[in-house]
Amino acid sequence: MLRLALTLLVLGSLTLAAGGCSKSYSDRDVHWLTIDEARAAIADTGETWLREPKPNAWIDPRDPVFYRVGHIPGALNVQLSDPEVFSRLEGYGVLIVYGEGYESLVADALIKGLLTEGNKVVKGLKLGYEGWIAAGEPVEKGENEAKVTGGGDRDRWQRELIDDQ
Repeated sequence: MLRLALTLLVLGSLTLAAGGCSKSYSDRDVHWLTIDEARAAIADTGETWLREPKPNAWIDPRDPVFYRVGHIPGALNVQLSDPEVFSRLEGYGVLIVYGEGYESLVADALIKGLLTEGNKVVKGLKLGYEGWIAAGEPVEKGENEAKVTGGGDRDRWQRELIDDQ
């Protein structure tokens, strides 16, 4: 009887300890894809007769100035400094994040943040935007009307816009 009580106590303690720990993500959890692999992941809707497909998206966490100069067609420009960045991406399926170059640090940080927030399928574009251009892939320029960044009339540094009137 004492042995059973001790076993239950130990199991209960382990359960509480495991439940209180939050998962952290390391470089081993970040999966980098080639351009072809990323294109295939974006094209796969994951549609089954049991569930509705979610739209997949290219995610560009670079500064909005770089985004306007050029980005992968259809990419959403999001900023790590946006306090609602994770909630703004909740309705999407596969997310392919890219930065400026090879395994970009800003892309890596966003991928780990999205994984921590519960996004299941988040990958990175290994060669980034520079690799995309070097491969001769198409680009878009300017603002994306469907972008999910917040801020409205404020930029990422929280500066106020000046009205010239």
